[in-house]
Amino acid sequence: MKQYLIVSIIVIALAGCESYLDVKPNKAIDTPESLESVEALLDNSESLNYFPTLSVVQGDDFFADETAISSMELLHQNFYLWSPNPLQPDDLVFDWRDCYNQVQIANIALEGLESIGDVGSKSKELEGTALFYRAHAYFNLSTLFLEGPNLEESGLNIRIPVRNSTAMVLKPELADREEIRDLIRNDLIQAAELLPERPAYLSRPSKQAAFALMARVYLDWEEYGPAKEAAEETIRLGGELMNFKELKPSATYPIPSFNSEIIWLARIGGTSYFSSQSAFQMAAELLDLYSEDDLRKALFFVTRPSGFVNFRGSYLSGRPLFGGLSINEAYLIYAEASVRSGQLEEGSEAINFLLRNRMKSGWEGIDFADEFQALQLILEERRKELPFRGLRWSDLRRLNKDERFQVTLSREFDGNRYDLTPDSEKYVLPIPARELSFY
Repeated sequence: MKQYLIVSIIVIALAGCESYLDVKPNKAIDTPESLESVEALLDNSESLNYFPTLSVVQGDDFFADETAISSMELLHQNFYLWSPNPLQPDDLVFDWRDCYNQVQIANIALEGLESIGDVGSKSKELEGTALFYRAHAYFNLSTLFLEGPNLEESGLNIRIPVRNSTAMVLKPELADREEIRDLIRNDLIQAAELLPERPAYLSRPSKQAAFALMARVYLDWEEYGPAKEAAEETIRLGGELMNFKELKPSATYPIPSFNSEIIWLARIGGTSYFSSQSAFQMAAELLDLYSEDDLRKALFFVTRPSGFVNFRGSYLSGRPLFGGLSINEAYLIYAEASVRSGQLEEGSEAINFLLRNRMKSGWEGIDFADEFQALQLILEERRKELPFRGLRWSDLRRLNKDERFQVTLSREFDGNRYDLTPDSEKYVLPIPARELSFY
């Protein structure tokens, strides 16, 4: 019952997304003095179970027409059109603020645990929880504000604040991409050692969640051996793929909440306009990828009377978008990492196992002829399986490094055309000017 209450709170908070975004972070949090207070701090799902909005806004999962773009607030309009100078001096970028708020909460919890001392398995679990949240926050920051694989040769050498304590300082310590990676790696390795295999509630991280996040991180970093190992461990720790043949396309939201694929619950912020029935719709290029035998098309999308196609396949079973971790993502990572490591048969087995639960009866499976064809198929399935998860943005950053998979994105508004080329520095968001004043 408590699990349902926690997720209900998440969904209610998301339904009123604008009110959530107006909440100011609490800068006067005292260091907790008991395990119960640390646990309460880390159960703050409204703050901690959050995935950045801009990862969806800037990607190519949806299309906004002239009316839709005009209805966006200027800041989101600038990000949607990949403006080279999207920020005004006083703009507050909530993804930046909220990720660093997560880091601060994690650090408060860790300092509280240090002062309390080791009192058994509960303190270890809470330490692992805090480390997981800090790693998750820094990884999300890195996919937005640090250079990705497509800009490795750009010489940008961007640095962002790194905070390992709650101490307020006028000039924060700055770290580059490699230093942030070391922090993420170390936090996740420790979290995987400290957390229980499965959580008491899906809103809390677990050992499985740590490995699932590790698999996502290593794939983004192109460390395919570790990515495969982490994905394999994620799958070993449990969870079961849903058989989409058993779901009902006639339901308003066909994907059930608390389904067997969810490892850790999180939601993507600021999603109210993504499901507009009159101005926003799914990208035609994405919809065209689904074959007639693919059950996902009817379950994930709905055609409105206007002819617009909206997404309805969130694993939160409603309008709020799922930004958490799930077993289907682990299978996709295992398949891709296997193929990139030269193990085509293992990759084929993983992707076919996933697709047998996604395709109509009678589907015969796919065969891999060579590495390039295998990667093409897997990456296409990744797009079809994980729309509106916020993962497409980081995928574009890493895939645009490879000439075989590069894409140029284009949008039009008010008679102007806007392009995002594979090597564009617009793949790195500018640090908000109001934050630069503290450097």
